[in-house]
Amino acid sequence: MPEEALRRPWHGASDRVDAPEVLAIRLHRAEVEALIAYRRTAPGSPEQARAWRRLASLRERRVALMAAASAARLPPLPAAPADTLSAWQKLRRRLGLGRG
Repeated sequence: MPEEALRRPWHGASDRVDAPEVLAIRLHRAEVEALIAYRRTAPGSPEQARAWRRLASLRERRVALMAAASAARLPPLPAAPADTLSAWQKLRRRLGLGRG
């Protein structure tokens, strides 16, 4: 067995840093961790608003990599805490306009 094969991690994801599949997996994991952080914060707190904004931004990045059919099957995000979004941001979310 070549020596290089022994040094590579078993999953091989570190070899394909820019691969869309690897990025999608990493974004999914980050989104799950952000959702857990959101649920563990006190309702109505600034920390909850910050956690929700992080969760929403990760979802936007993840949806941008997915096919439209796959993105449509994702469960909805929790409702944004009060005063988290401006009127313009609420309108953009309602119309489905992303950053890109």
